Amino acid sequence: MKVLSLILAIISLIAFSEAHPGGLDANGGHYNRKTGEYHYHRKPAPKPSAEEKAYWISSTGKTHNKNCRYYRACKGRASDTPSGVDCKICGGSHH
Repeated sequence: MKVLSLILAIISLIAFSEAHPGGLDANGGHYNRKTGEYHYHRKPAPKPSAEEKAYWISSTGKTHNKNCRYYRACKGRASDTPSGVDCKICGGSHH
């Protein structure tokens, strides 16, 4: 019984390791080294709409511009128009 379990474990490890080498990148795919083609294993994540917006309005009501370390790093929402108080670090809408 132990020998059969050991053989099954070895076979499953070999099959798993040779099934599909290579990790996935941020887009959910990678290049096939043999063919040189790129392919996906999962759908690419949609680009966040915040990248298109000029300001990040934090949940505390502060306005951060794209150059701020708090832009999209805290709870809040993206906006094309500033609102609330300007961030003291980046200047918010007055950068």
